[in-house]
Amino acid sequence: MPAKKGVLPLCSLCVEKITKLLIEVVCICQTNAVKQSPLATSVQDNLSKDYKDLLRSKLKHAQNKQKTEEGYTQTLSHETDKPDHQTQNITEPQDAEELLLESTRERENASPENNEEMERQGKFEIIRQELSRLLTSHSHAALHGLLFNSITSRLDPIYMREKKTRHAVQDILTYFINSTLRNLDFGNAKMFSEADMCKILFEHLHKATRLEKLVIGRPCYWRSQIFEKLSTKLVCMPHLTVLKVQYICTPEMISGLSGICPKLYELSLRGSEKITDQQCEEIAKCTGLICLDISGTRITGKGCWKILDSIKNLVWLHHCAFNCNSDSLLFESRADLFDCIKEQLRHGENAISLVDRPDLNLRDVRFNLKNFWLFNPFTEDLLTSLLCPQLEQLRLDFVFQDLEDEPDVSVLSSLTQLRKFEANLYDRCSIDLVSRMIEGCGERLTTLELHLADDWYFAAQVHNVVASCCPSLVTLTFSGDYKTDAERPDRARHSLEECDDRLDFGILAPAHPNLKHLKLIGVVSDQRLRFILNHTPALHTLRMDGELEWLHDATFTAVLETNPLPNLEEIWFNVSTTVTLDTVRLLLKQDNSLRCIGRLCHMGGATMAEYQELLTEVRQHNLDIKLIWVTDERVK
Repeated sequence: MPAKKGVLPLCSLCVEKITKLLIEVVCICQTNAVKQSPLATSVQDNLSKDYKDLLRSKLKHAQNKQKTEEGYTQTLSHETDKPDHQTQNITEPQDAEELLLESTRERENASPENNEEMERQGKFEIIRQELSRLLTSHSHAALHGLLFNSITSRLDPIYMREKKTRHAVQDILTYFINSTLRNLDFGNAKMFSEADMCKILFEHLHKATRLEKLVIGRPCYWRSQIFEKLSTKLVCMPHLTVLKVQYICTPEMISGLSGICPKLYELSLRGSEKITDQQCEEIAKCTGLICLDISGTRITGKGCWKILDSIKNLVWLHHCAFNCNSDSLLFESRADLFDCIKEQLRHGENAISLVDRPDLNLRDVRFNLKNFWLFNPFTEDLLTSLLCPQLEQLRLDFVFQDLEDEPDVSVLSSLTQLRKFEANLYDRCSIDLVSRMIEGCGERLTTLELHLADDWYFAAQVHNVVASCCPSLVTLTFSGDYKTDAERPDRARHSLEECDDRLDFGILAPAHPNLKHLKLIGVVSDQRLRFILNHTPALHTLRMDGELEWLHDATFTAVLETNPLPNLEEIWFNVSTTVTLDTVRLLLKQDNSLRCIGRLCHMGGATMAEYQELLTEVRQHNLDIKLIWVTDERVK
């Protein structure tokens, strides 16, 4: 293997080993009686001799204490008579001594033949509790987060599949909810939205006193009652900077938010229908907000104006703020919108005077907004961009069957700060319109996303425009194109060769010297991939989806001879392709920076046996590369 390929760093190796150890612990907990299996022996062998001596010392101390303190022993015996479910549903960790005493009580009341088994179970419970506590209480924040994410991704499928493991998994994960935790996303794993787990995590949430990012999203929609008293938890999180309570937020959840989370700079209440204009006063008090998402709420244009007037630093407002076809408008009518534009043009760039709005008392306003979205815009709609001179992101959507005339997009050339442009053409590809848009702003763009719902024959020409006009691109997404009557080539209007011939290979390469991230979702033919990769020497990630049946091994062999892709880190084949695992072997032999190749199950003729052979080779060299068969969340 080439020396350039990185091996797993020590930190990653440690996290992997610890994760595997805890997975084994959970697997052993599947049975009510823990037997002394080779797996259990392996777990105990991983503990240091000093730690084992400490456990023996605590055991001896607990036994002596029980003999000498008769009154205390009677109390413990009385506690033993409690139902089993009361002792199993412990949420607060017990120390090793209490666990040992409980184990001793149970042994005394058990039959002789079960004593040995119960003793092993008690000792194992001590190991599990102490191990989990030690791993989560003294680690650095970065290591804590790395370990939490690793364990979560590995435990998630086990938790959802094996109900017997759930108590053990819940117990382990609650140890991570402490002052070292910085980020918690309830959508990170399926198990986080499971009723019991969701409730337990929320009950421990107040312990995460230094949490910086909290996300409660769509997966928790059916658990909204659990989060009803969210504000009481937020009081304990003065360091919170990002809060996303999506689809379930209520006025009570964000009551007093500006005072209890003074460092907040990003807030998302997306899809929460109970949020109305009445909450705008509280939101407007969060003067440190930079990014606000209130799309899908019942906040109207009037509420938007109040927020914009109060939060001067707000630059990202996700609410279709200037979309005159949306339900909630900043402008009450198109006439209102056009009056604003006329006022601006009449008084010149340095004296913008909006229509008289005594309720807001706005004068000489220039918005700091940096994002903009319009659906089926008229020419006049596009002129609203003049109100936002700092615009960095622009999205335009078109359904031509509902649009009488194509708008004049020449205003795009005046958007000097524009860096990201997204165009969605949902029912056909207007080459002329796309060309004019890209020619107007392409030179400054670093991110371009195009969704062109049309035959590849028409969409192919857009690649020529992009290659000619966008020299600064870092990210390119091209989707929506398809091959007409792919299942019946005899009925197709144009052959694949005719489509590919529209690509201009005469354009001087490289057209995109800085492009790092490329996503193709549509017809990925041999010629198309060659054309694009000829222009992208700095590529880091390549994702292909859609129609890959016209892509072959020979293409990668030819491309790598002229462009070895030295910075390539990820490559994905997300649908079935004729490309085989020979291309994977070729990529592994290249002098590149590969970290991930997926999904190998879609490779032509690929078998699980070949996949296992590749895995073995990677492990033998300890390479920091993931070979993904279907998903990287599989339990290895």
